[in-house]
Amino acid sequence: MSSENKHAYKQGFWREHSDAWKISGLTQMAYCTQQGISYQSFIYQHNRMASKAQRTRTAMSFVEAKPEAVSMNNHTAGLQLMLPNGIRIGITNEVSPVLLKTVLTIAGGLPC
Repeated sequence: MSSENKHAYKQGFWREHSDAWKISGLTQMAYCTQQGISYQSFIYQHNRMASKAQRTRTAMSFVEAKPEAVSMNNHTAGLQLMLPNGIRIGITNEVSPVLLKTVLTIAGGLPC
């Protein structure tokens, strides 16, 4: 197994245990004892993943929206989002609010 595969396996191992602990209803120590895993390793890996997730969430920032002049008889006016990674998302005024919320939720969860 390559070192990259070992790293991915290790991350998956700890992510699965972190997720399983959350739904177990047990304390972290009781879960680790029950599963036969190191409590100290579990705490370290769980906190590392939580910290990484927090950094990803807080790395996103907002910029001031500056509307451009639009002709009053332009019926396709809408919104254009320009993400920090260069992706542009054009949204017409005819888009469903549910679709817009879904797109923004997904975009907010992805690292830029």
